[in-house]
Amino acid sequence: MRNATSYRTTVTGRSVVSYGPSAHVDGDGYVLSFSTDAGRVEILVDERAMYDLWSEVRGVPWPEATHEQDEHDRLVRRVLHAANDADTAMLREMLRTLCAEPY
Repeated sequence: MRNATSYRTTVTGRSVVSYGPSAHVDGDGYVLSFSTDAGRVEILVDERAMYDLWSEVRGVPWPEATHEQDEHDRLVRRVLHAANDADTAMLREMLRTLCAEPY
């Protein structure tokens, strides 16, 4: 692992979290930015890491989410993880099953 140093900071008070394309990462990269009263932290990630992060947090519920929403989001994450590991034939079968129509 390159740059294996770990840093930890605590975000308190009002903060802004943003993300977008970054020219500082080889190929297609992104920057996650955390701006707080104490300063700004930027995390550079490549396209795959950003996709994994986006897939993971997409289904993470808010604290007040209902049980049904929690279960739905957990199942969506499981489907995404399964799709990421599937080959082409498996993906076609998933689409046939989920969409109830030929692919």
